[in-house]
Amino acid sequence: MGCLVPTMALNRLPAEFREVLVLFEIEGWPYKTMAATLKVPLGTVMSRLSRARRRLREELTQIQDGEIEDEL
Repeated sequence: MGCLVPTMALNRLPAEFREVLVLFEIEGWPYKTMAATLKVPLGTVMSRLSRARRRLREELTQIQDGEIEDEL
């Protein structure tokens, strides 16, 4: 499975959550840069990132628990 599971979990997130998660965690963008680029308040970036992390954990848990085996 390797990289398939995290990628699948990430792809299941809503676009606005996936976007901030990738920009911050993978690309290393600072909050202020994301807020300016996405044209949203700084607080929105921070709350989306928090929600994105929580949803990603939930998706990974579901996959790990075999609740979505048919998608693999």
